Amino acid sequence: MADRRAPSRRRADSAAAPRKASVRVPDARIANVVARGPECAFANVRMLGRVVGAFYDDMLRPAELRAAQLALLWAIVAREPVDQKELGRMTETDQTTLSRTVENLRAAGLVIVARGTDRRTRIIRLSPRGRAAFARALPFWEEAQRRLAESVSLDELARLARAARRFSRARLTAPGKARA
Repeated sequence: MADRRAPSRRRADSAAAPRKASVRVPDARIANVVARGPECAFANVRMLGRVVGAFYDDMLRPAELRAAQLALLWAIVAREPVDQKELGRMTETDQTTLSRTVENLRAAGLVIVARGTDRRTRIIRLSPRGRAAFARALPFWEEAQRRLAESVSLDELARLARAARRFSRARLTAPGKARA
């Protein structure tokens, strides 16, 4: 039986439309780059962050804290009271993300945020509830550290973190670069 539908106008129009120029990358070049995927520092660090972050989140669940929250509470308690800009520098966190995270901790009653000597300055410290949450999480964190150390060298991770901080400082002080 013959197809009785009318010819598609879209098909006729698209055939007449000029094609956009596209850049063709030789398949051999793509194959060479794809083969080097396991070398990619960015992909490896992101994967490591996701795996370790999910593991610590699971381990900290009984303490009702997430790994990122504990890490920020740790940075605050280490320097409290701490100026939010200094906290951002310490944790390598941009101010938008840090403001949102600090606000979530404040809303949960874990930190106290006060104005500094100037209206633009925010001073952060743990609340009594935050100090109790931090203390409650420590045994779970210690167990997570112990279990992770069975598979990954914690010394090597600390060395990589120090190298990342050096890289960040060097990148920010390079000519033409400024911290936002």
